[in-house]
Amino acid sequence: MRFDKLTTKFQQAFADAQSLALGHDNGFIEPQHLLAALLAQEDGGTASLLARAGVQVPKLRRSKGPSTGCRKSKARVARSPSRAISTTCST
Repeated sequence: MRFDKLTTKFQQAFADAQSLALGHDNGFIEPQHLLAALLAQEDGGTASLLARAGVQVPKLRRSKGPSTGCRKSKARVARSPSRAISTTCST
């Protein structure tokens, strides 16, 4: 992957996702780290795109994941856009 070919917004989200992962003692950037970083962007388009696809963005933001300190979580992409990403947390 050529990092320089990504948009500036995505590069920033990737850096934020890395900070989230490291802040929770996770050695890998997981999908939920990247999603949390993309949703946290003030002027990013991720939240509006997901909302237009039928995702309940506020509920997604409140779901368990890196923001709650979950160390071992698994994210999976759902088939239905309204359930976009599901995370499970095991401590």
